Amino acid sequence: MLFIVLLFGACQSDSPQQEDGPVTLPPEQEDYSEANYKWGYINKGGRLVIKAQYDDCRNFTEGFAVVRKKGQWGYIDKRGKEIVTPLYKAAWSFSDKLGRVLTYDNKMGYVNTAGEVAIEPQFEDAKDFSEGLAAIKKEERLGYINTKGEIAIPLQFEDAFGFKNGLARVKKDGQYGLINKKGKFVVEPKYDTVYGFSDGLSRVKKDNKYGYVDKAGKLVIPIQYQSAKDFNEEHAVVKEKTAFGLIDKKGNFSIPEKYDALWYANDGFWGATILGKSGFLRNDGKHLVPFKYNLLYSFSEGLAGYQNGDFWGYIDTSGTEVTPPHFGLIWDFKEGFARVGYREGIGFINKVGDLILPAEYLDVKDFSDGLARVQVMR
Repeated sequence: MLFIVLLFGACQSDSPQQEDGPVTLPPEQEDYSEANYKWGYINKGGRLVIKAQYDDCRNFTEGFAVVRKKGQWGYIDKRGKEIVTPLYKAAWSFSDKLGRVLTYDNKMGYVNTAGEVAIEPQFEDAKDFSEGLAAIKKEERLGYINTKGEIAIPLQFEDAFGFKNGLARVKKDGQYGLINKKGKFVVEPKYDTVYGFSDGLSRVKKDNKYGYVDKAGKLVIPIQYQSAKDFNEEHAVVKEKTAFGLIDKKGNFSIPEKYDALWYANDGFWGATILGKSGFLRNDGKHLVPFKYNLLYSFSEGLAGYQNGDFWGYIDTSGTEVTPPHFGLIWDFKEGFARVGYREGIGFINKVGDLILPAEYLDVKDFSDGLARVQVMR
């Protein structure tokens, strides 16, 4: 029964789901019930270094973590010290040294790493900072502010996303394009959707078909695919008719359209599925791992999960099975550790498959900034 509870909890989303709260802050929030089992943090030695006292919490990023007590969210540092007392309706992880918060009158703003309000809550909506800018919404229009809270790109968009590699996706007059940090369009807003550049090309969608444009906004691979993914290793997954293949940057197929599923699996490899079995390929279609597995995960830190029968194990980039398939559940490697589910619960293994931290807690999450969230049974 314990293992069933663990698996159920492990499959739940890590994202907080905020319900509407009252405009004025009551003594005790009713948005959330107090958790029966509290959350804390362990270090890589397995020691509980931040006491289990939170009803919910998030991974550490930039040295700080979001925590919840009853219905109120705040922040702690890696010593467990509250830098922002839980008093917000919602809070998000730090990015560019600023944390996004939502007040009980439904206004968004930002706090800094000293726990001070850096940008007053005033926005109808806001996104996390990325590359020094954040999308914000006022009077049904979106623009961007800098880390001082000053308007950097005027409010003019119907939708806006974070910057990546100096560009951001925005919607204007019902169509999507890409802007630079000066607010100038690099890819004009004339597509149903557009994605960030990857390997020098941006994926665009028009009338339910996909193609690719270059950094001058020129269409270099025609809009013709039913499905398409971003370029990686100078190649991209596409589907013209009923199966997936791999094209190069000229639009030529390096792997023909014959796979039921095809995806970039990191470390220069592509995962593929055909006739119910999965394997790994190189760009030229040569097999790294034969098509014999029920399921495969992408590589993370040089290892990928595989399923054989009902159980899971890990293989490396040479195709060698580092562990036999004896886990009920597995997760990606993070900071040298991977969560695995087995009869006793969920623990952590290292990259040679040794159980480093045995199942001790009701639920555990991945390591981030050297600490992992754990739910303690009392």
